[in-house]
Amino acid sequence: MLRRFFKNRPPSSAKKPTRPTDPAPPETPAAAPAPASPLEALLRLPTAQAAASIDAVDAVDDLIELALKARGELRERVLAHPRLAPAPALTALEKRSRDKDKTVNRHARRQLDRRRTLLHEAEAAGKRAEELAAALTRRDSTGQDRAWRERQHELHRRLEETLDGYATTARQLAEFGDVLADLETLRVDRATLPAVDEPSAGDAPAADAPTPDAASSEPANQALAEPFEPLVDAFQRLDAAMAAGHPFEAIAAERQSVTERWLRAADQHPPEPAEHQIFETVSHRFHELADAVQRLGAAAVPDAPPEPLSWPAPDTVPARTVWNEIAQRDRQLHELERAERSVRWPQWAAPTPDLRRLRDCVAALRTEIAQAQQRRDQELTALTAHLDALASAIDDGHLGPAQSLLAQARARHDALPAEATRELGRRIGQQAARLAELKDWQTFATTPKRESLVEAIATLARTPLAPADQADRIKSLRQQWQALGPITQAADGRLADRFNAEAEKAFETCRAYFAELAEQRKANLNERRRLCDQLERYLQDTDWRSADMKAAEQIMRTARDEWRLYHPVDRNPGKAVEARFESLQGQLHDRVKAEWDRNLAAKQALVTEAETLIDADLAVAEKVEAAKSLQRRWREVGVTPRRPDQQLWQAFRKACDQIFAAREDARHAEDAALAELEQRLAADLDAFASRLDTLDVSAATDAELREFRHRTGDLERLPAHRRRALSERRRALEQAYGALLAQRERHLARQRLADARHWDVTAAEAEAAGAGVPSAEDSDAVSEEVVAARRACGGPVPTADLQRLAVRAELAAGLASPETDQALRMEVQVERLQAGLSGGGRDLDVAALAAAWCRVGPKDASVATLRDRFFRALDVLHEA
Repeated sequence: MLRRFFKNRPPSSAKKPTRPTDPAPPETPAAAPAPASPLEALLRLPTAQAAASIDAVDAVDDLIELALKARGELRERVLAHPRLAPAPALTALEKRSRDKDKTVNRHARRQLDRRRTLLHEAEAAGKRAEELAAALTRRDSTGQDRAWRERQHELHRRLEETLDGYATTARQLAEFGDVLADLETLRVDRATLPAVDEPSAGDAPAADAPTPDAASSEPANQALAEPFEPLVDAFQRLDAAMAAGHPFEAIAAERQSVTERWLRAADQHPPEPAEHQIFETVSHRFHELADAVQRLGAAAVPDAPPEPLSWPAPDTVPARTVWNEIAQRDRQLHELERAERSVRWPQWAAPTPDLRRLRDCVAALRTEIAQAQQRRDQELTALTAHLDALASAIDDGHLGPAQSLLAQARARHDALPAEATRELGRRIGQQAARLAELKDWQTFATTPKRESLVEAIATLARTPLAPADQADRIKSLRQQWQALGPITQAADGRLADRFNAEAEKAFETCRAYFAELAEQRKANLNERRRLCDQLERYLQDTDWRSADMKAAEQIMRTARDEWRLYHPVDRNPGKAVEARFESLQGQLHDRVKAEWDRNLAAKQALVTEAETLIDADLAVAEKVEAAKSLQRRWREVGVTPRRPDQQLWQAFRKACDQIFAAREDARHAEDAALAELEQRLAADLDAFASRLDTLDVSAATDAELREFRHRTGDLERLPAHRRRALSERRRALEQAYGALLAQRERHLARQRLADARHWDVTAAEAEAAGAGVPSAEDSDAVSEEVVAARRACGGPVPTADLQRLAVRAELAAGLASPETDQALRMEVQVERLQAGLSGGGRDLDVAALAAAWCRVGPKDASVATLRDRFFRALDVLHEA
């Protein structure tokens, strides 16, 4: 039926919950605890934070699990989650919550019922809209008269209302993931309907129109034929109300009103066959219900089910009055069943309150009669078992037990209904006759035994035993005497008197012993009272706001041990003292237990913190420090009961062990990384040492040394004890390479000095030939600035300047100057002193002196001697 109004919907999919990865077990003897699942972690969060995190849960199975575990506001938030709204999710929720959570199961069933109701409403509205749309386009046999046009407008209004209701239901079903078919195509533009004109004064009434007299007795809006569609709807609603069990008086009044409207409409023109069928069906069901209501009113319905009988305990025999009451209720049950059958209530109609009360009475009486029948069967079985035991006792010759069993059997027989125990009554008579015969025979057999017991007790009185043994022997002889059964002859009575007299004589030796025991019991009783007084003073005098609860726990346990030492005591006074002791112990236990509960709660909180710390987003070192802090707080918690404390300690220790195991894993990983780093650094040092062994001085570069230092820069990450040897070796390699670089630099300096002299000679030759100063493209020792300065020189050869430069070089190198230049040498020394060079400064810079020489020109062959002196001094200065 619903396929016309519903489109195909894709099946809802739910992600399966992913299982968190199990962490590596810690290297401890105890097994690592399983980590808390994400759902358990969410449930441990505060309510506000957990509620905010629910939206991130998108798996239906996880949401169902949360709904079953959460409570209060959090559970309401889970149940309101959009992923639990579709029908498959609600069905799964209802199945999972059966016999687990009534609230969640009730929510799921209520939502599923609401969805079913909406589906039925949608189906009915869809069918009704199609019928109204078809009726709106159907042409009436009366033609284009005013009544037809008014009916068209009325059908259009009802169609619009139906489609609006259908759209509302579709929006509500969309919350459950159901998609309804679109019926908007059934809508009809009101402008396309024929207009309803006001009737003119000259219009003649129709042939079937009512006369003015008849019309004056009806409302103006009923002068025309009323459409059958609203009447059909009214009858259908009336049928639903009857099936739902609405009050019959209201149903009857509504049915009368609708029937009159139907008949007035039928007087104008006949209804459709389908419409008439609905009218007939509902009318027939109404009459069927009315007859049943009338029959129910004539039946005698009790005001309430009878009060249940108060049955005695299972080991107690019910009285005969109880069975009489059961018989009366059985007759009442037959009368009520007959009344229920006479009502013949329709199966399709819901029962009225009177009928439900009648059925409740019948059900209660049936249950009670069945229980009574079961109890009667139990009593008959018990009576049969007593008779079987009685027969066995008689067969074995046990007179005393047989007499007791006979009395019990007669009591049960007299309490049961007479009609149920006729056969068992005959068996009781037979066993009573057998018991009387047994009694006669036992009397004949027991007299010699009684005489021997009298002689034994007399011997015990003449030669007594130790007090305790004497009392036990007297008790044993009395038990043997009583086992022989009751006295039935005068001779046995005289033997009983002799036996009692001798027993009194034999007991004389035990009286002092028992008096001593009485004194001991009295002393024990006094000690127990003293113990109670001490406990009471301790409870009253102690300031429990700052009490030592560990001492209180010790007192509670010690008091119990001391109490057991003072045993035995007299029974009756001992009960009162014991009650007082238990009351005081209870008060002390309540005090201690309150402290236990607080401390257990504190330790449980520490366990929760430790378990939460496992998955916390913290560094391992921070987790370890936090775990150590938790352990210190654990030790500060006060007394707790041993077993719960051990359970909490196991959970706390597992959580801490897991944290410390993570630290050990981190340490191992760090050690492995350091070992790998140490191995790599050693390999780098080996490679660099091999490079030094084969490296030419000219190939040494600063870049290679920087690269080596950068490559071995991770050496500082190693601990001091592990990097010491590597650091010394690295330092030695750096020094060795630095020596190569210094040697290379000296070689290059000598080369540059030679290049400068060669360029100066070449430039002098060019100047002498008039070719001009050459460039310094092929020379690393002469810069373009020197070349430009040389080219700018003119005039004669500057012999004085060159001589001064040669003396400066010789003075810087510590070489002697010719005798002819001594005055100049002294002048240069004075200039140096005045410049504050103190023997150093620019005169020690070989490159600067060489550049100064090359800058001066022009030169010719006459300066060759000065050139030799100058560059020989530079060579000495360079080597120094």
